[in-house]
Amino acid sequence: MKHTTLLFLLLFLMHFVHGQQTFRGKVTDINTKESLAFANIQFNHDPKMQVTSDINGNFNFELTKVITNLKCSYVGYDTMEMTINETTKFPIQITLTPKNTTLDEIIITQNENPAFNIIRKTIANKERNNPENIGRFRYQCYNKINVNLSPDTLSRRKNNNELRGFKGNPFFLMESVTKRKYIAPNISEEVVIASRVSGLKNPAFASLATDLQPFAFYQDNIKLVNVYYLNPISEGSLKKYKFRLEETFEKEKDTVFVISFEPKQNKNFDGLKGVLYINSNQYAIQNVIATPNERAKINLKIQQQYQYVNNKYWFPEQLNYSLTLDNLSQIKMLIDGKSYIDHVEVDIPLEKKDFSYEIVRISENATKQDSSFWESSRHEKLTQKELATYQYLDSLGLKKNFDGYMKVIEKFSQNKLSYHFIDFDLSKTFRFNKYEGTRLGTGIYTNDLFVKNFVIGGFGGYGIKDHQWKYGGEASYFFDQKKDFSVGIKHQSNITEIGNYGLRNYSSDLFNLRSLISGTFDEIKQNSFVFKFRTLRYLTGQVSLNQTVVSPLYPDLVLANSAPLNTYKTADISFFARYAFKEKIAQIFGSNTSLGSNYPIVYLLYTHGLKNIFGSQLEYNKLEIATEHSFFVKNFGKTRYRLETGYIDTSLPLGLLFTGEGSLDSANPYIAKNTFQTMMPYEFVSDSYINLFLSHNFGTLLLKTSYFEPSVSIHQNLSWGKLDYSDLLSTLPSQYESKENVFLEAGIQADNIIKLNMLNVGYFGIGAAVFHRYGYYSKPDFHDNMAYKITFSFTIK
Repeated sequence: MKHTTLLFLLLFLMHFVHGQQTFRGKVTDINTKESLAFANIQFNHDPKMQVTSDINGNFNFELTKVITNLKCSYVGYDTMEMTINETTKFPIQITLTPKNTTLDEIIITQNENPAFNIIRKTIANKERNNPENIGRFRYQCYNKINVNLSPDTLSRRKNNNELRGFKGNPFFLMESVTKRKYIAPNISEEVVIASRVSGLKNPAFASLATDLQPFAFYQDNIKLVNVYYLNPISEGSLKKYKFRLEETFEKEKDTVFVISFEPKQNKNFDGLKGVLYINSNQYAIQNVIATPNERAKINLKIQQQYQYVNNKYWFPEQLNYSLTLDNLSQIKMLIDGKSYIDHVEVDIPLEKKDFSYEIVRISENATKQDSSFWESSRHEKLTQKELATYQYLDSLGLKKNFDGYMKVIEKFSQNKLSYHFIDFDLSKTFRFNKYEGTRLGTGIYTNDLFVKNFVIGGFGGYGIKDHQWKYGGEASYFFDQKKDFSVGIKHQSNITEIGNYGLRNYSSDLFNLRSLISGTFDEIKQNSFVFKFRTLRYLTGQVSLNQTVVSPLYPDLVLANSAPLNTYKTADISFFARYAFKEKIAQIFGSNTSLGSNYPIVYLLYTHGLKNIFGSQLEYNKLEIATEHSFFVKNFGKTRYRLETGYIDTSLPLGLLFTGEGSLDSANPYIAKNTFQTMMPYEFVSDSYINLFLSHNFGTLLLKTSYFEPSVSIHQNLSWGKLDYSDLLSTLPSQYESKENVFLEAGIQADNIIKLNMLNVGYFGIGAAVFHRYGYYSKPDFHDNMAYKITFSFTIK
C-alpha cells in the first residue's frame, strides 16, 4: 500500500510538471539585436494560446499541451513562423526582420479606418485611465541606468587605458530605489531610499523613473528632452496623426488592439511615432512605444507597460527609455533606463500634512544600503558585465577621486567653486557694467567643512574703469539642514544702480544681460541684519533691517523743496516674499532646486523708511508687487507674461525711485528679459508704475522646412507711470521724463536662424529680433522707433 501510494504520487508529480512546463524566449531585432517589447507570440495557430513579450522582449508561457508551431508578429516587422520539435533550443531566440513598408503605403481612409473608433474611445476614457487622477496612491520603484559605448568607439580608442578597462562592459551604471506617495491632482513626494552610482562613494543625485519621460502617457503634450510633443491620444489628434490597426489579440477576457501611429504629412507640429496597445477593458493604454518623429542630436525612445490593479485602475508597471547620443566628440553613447514599479497601493489614507514640500529628496542613508537590501529590491539580477563595471569603476573612482570632481560640479551648480572649507562665489568674481567697466575680484565664504550650518566670508573687487575698490563681509547661521531658516549680518561698501533697490535686487541670475548697460550708480555703505525663512510650504521670505549712507555718483539732485543731497542717510525695514503655489522643489546636488510651478508666481517687496533712526533723513513707504507665469497651449505654443507694479508715497532721491526698466543700447544689442527693448535705460522715472511684458513662442509651428525651422515669438510690452511729486522733475537732468501716458512696443523674434553643431549633442542657435516703439511716446523718425536685437539659444533638434 505504501509503495503503491508513492508510485501514484510520483506519477502525479510527473504529470503535473509536464503539464505545467514553461515555454521561455526572447524577441529581438535581427540587425540591431535590440529587444522588441510587446511582440505577439501565438502557439499552434490557436488564438487562445498566445502571449505578449514584456517590455524587455522576454516572454513566458505555461504549456498545457504539446507545442508544434510558433508565430511571432510585431508592428513594422515581418511575421516569423517556425516549427517546434525536439531539436529546438530553449530558451528560444526569436529574431524579426524590419519591413520596408511605411504607414503611408497601406493607410486607409478615415471612414473605413477601424483604428479611429478605438482611438476615439481611448480619448474619451483618458481622464478615467490617467493614474495621476487616482485620488491617492503609493508605490516603490527600482531604477537602473546603463550607459554603453558603441563597439566602434571602443575600437577607435583602444589605446586609452581607462576605456580599455571596460572590455565591452557597461561604461557607467546607476541604481536607485525610491518610494513615492501622491494625492491628486499634484501633491507628490518621492524619497530616494537607496542610491548607487559606479565610481562614486557618496553620490548627491539619483535616477528617477520620470527623469526623461512622463509618469503616464496621458497628457495632451508629452515632454521629452525639453520638447513638447503632441500626444496621439489628445483631442484633435485624428486630424494630425495617421493610425492603423495592425492586429488584435485576446488577453484573458479582453481584446488588445495594436495601433501604429505617426504624424500626417505637411502637418507642422512636433509629433511622435510608435505603437499603442489599447486594452478593451476601459479602453486604456496597456503598452506604448513612442519616439520623436524627427531625428534629433539626442534621440529618445520610451516604452511603458501598465498593469490592472484592484480590478479598477490601470497603473504603470514598468517604464523604459533608450537615449542615443550619436558622435559625441566621436563617441557614440547609448543610455538605457529601466524603472520597475511595485508595492502599488491605491485609494489609501494620505494627508497633505504627511508630505514634505520637496517633491524629490534623498534619504540620509541612501548610499549606505547593504547588498541584501539591493538583492531584495532588484527586479533582475545584475549581469556579470554590470558587476564588472561596478568593480572597475569603483576602483578607478577611488584612484582618480571621482567624488572630488562631483563636488566641484555640485558647487558649480550653485555658482561656486570650492577648495577644502572655502567656497569662491562666481557671482562676485567677474562683473561688467558701463560705470566700472570690468570688476575683478571674488567672494570667499566658508562651507560646512569649516563649521556646519554657519557661514562667514566676504567679497572684494576692483573696477578697472572707475579705479575704486568695493568690498563687504557677512556671517550667517542656518537653523536647519535644508537651510530654509537663517539669520545673518552684513556690511558692504559698494555701488548699486539707481532704481535697483527694489524687486530687481532680489534676482539670482548669474548672467544678467541688463547689467551690461548699467551706467548710473549710487555709492553705498550699508549695514544689514537679515532673517530668511520658508513657511506655508510655498512661501519664502526675507526680513531685513538696513542702515545706508548713499552718495550719488551723478550730478547733484535735490528733494522737492529741499537742499541739495550730495550724500544722505537712510534706514529702512524691508519685507520680501515669494509665493509659488504648488512649486516643485527637488533635492539636486545636495541643495534644493526649483523645477518651476504650473501656477503664477507672486513677488512682493515692502520697504518702510525709518526717519531719525541711525541718522536717517527719510521716511517713506515703498511697495512693489509682481506676478509671472508661463504655460504651454496644445497646438499653439508657449505663452509667458510678467505683470509688475510699484508705488511710493512721498518724494525721494532719484536712486530710490523707479527707473532703469529700458535696455536699448546700440553697443549691446541683446534681449534683456523683463525690460523694454526700445526704451533707453533711464529714459523715464516714476514714483508709481505698471509694467506688462507679454510674449508667445510658436516654436516651429509657423515655419518649418527640411533645412530651415526658426522658432518664432511675438512680444507686446506696455508701461505706464507717473511722478506725483512733479516738482522733483525740475531737478533731474534733461534726459529723464515722467510717463503719464502709456508706453507701447511690439516685437517679433526668430531664434535658430543659424544653427551651429555643438559636440553633436545639440545646436547653438543664433537669431534676430526687431521691436517697434509706437503710440504716444513714438518718435518722429521711423528708424528711431526700431530696435534690432541678437538672440542666442540651444536646441537638440
